[in-house]
Amino acid sequence: MELTCEQLDAMLPEFFDGTLGSETEAAAAAHLATCDACRVVVHDLERVGELARSHGRLQLPDEARGRIRSLLDTADGT
Repeated sequence: MELTCEQLDAMLPEFFDGTLGSETEAAAAAHLATCDACRVVVHDLERVGELARSHGRLQLPDEARGRIRSLLDTADGT
């Protein structure tokens, strides 16, 4: 099984979750071994995950949460 860049991109959530089947995981690894562009994407996403984990959960100020809720209510038409 060979994967295209688009196919790998579509399965990145499962790739990072470790939920790909063994055949698909092997195909992803084979693709990454030969595709510089996809390796960069995977590396960058891994780095984003590392940064997010190292900073922990962020708390929005009450004012920002209120503005977001207002915008969501407006978008819902409520």
